[in-house]
Amino acid sequence: MPQTRHGIPPEFLDAADEFVQLANKLNERYPRDWVAAVMMYATARYNAFVWLTREDRPAQTLDEAAAYYASEYDRMLRDNVDELTPHYRGTPAAGQGSS
Repeated sequence: MPQTRHGIPPEFLDAADEFVQLANKLNERYPRDWVAAVMMYATARYNAFVWLTREDRPAQTLDEAAAYYASEYDRMLRDNVDELTPHYRGTPAAGQGSS
């Protein structure tokens, strides 16, 4: 199976793009910050459902789950800023060196 940047399978990115397309559609009626907050709320709500109905890792505490989700979000945000900065700013992101 082909992999994309960061080793993410294309079908994963396609699914993520569906959410981004919905956010872009909502952004036609609502401010970006509001849409971003709605997406974070929806993600938290879905992740709460996933955690509450989990079958794997039954001993995982809510604190452990929250730390995992927070660290994953932090990594994904930074990866996306690094990837998108040249497209929107024309320069490498602050975390990128020139190579």
